[in-house]
Amino acid sequence: MTILKKNFFPDDQVLFIGVSRDPKSFSRSVYKDFIKSGIQVYPVNKSKFNIDGNQVFTDVNQIPHTPACAYILLNKDNTRNAVQELQGRGIKKILFHSKKTVDQETLDLCKSMDIEAVIACPKMMINPFPLHKIHGFIAGVR
Repeated sequence: MTILKKNFFPDDQVLFIGVSRDPKSFSRSVYKDFIKSGIQVYPVNKSKFNIDGNQVFTDVNQIPHTPACAYILLNKDNTRNAVQELQGRGIKKILFHSKKTVDQETLDLCKSMDIEAVIACPKMMINPFPLHKIHGFIAGVR
C-alpha cells in the first residue's frame, strides 16, 4: 500500500478533474482547500463556467500547462475515461478520492501508464481542520 505523503503535490499544482458547478458541493470545498493551501488548480468539467472568476476548462487539451499530479473526483466509468485522456500528458501521480470513484481496472491502467495511483481524500493533507488531520494521522499520511 502506498503511504500518502503531505508533499504529494511537489510543484504546488494539481489538475482537478470533476470540480462541480454547484458551489455547495464537496468538490468545491476541496477546490477551495487546494487554493487556500497555495496549490494552483487547473479545474476541469465538461460544462463551461467560472469559479470566483477563474476559468474551468472543459477539456484537458485546453490547459496551458499540465501539472505532474491530478485529482479525479468522478464516477467509476468517467474516471476510467479521464485517465485514458491523460495518457502521454506527463501526469506522474493521480489521487482518486475513494474506492467508490475508481475500480481495479483503472488502477491497473494507471500502473501500465507508469502513473502512481493513490486512493485518499486530499483534505487529509491540505485542510487544517482537526478532524481532517486526525483522519490523515489514522490513514498514515506523512
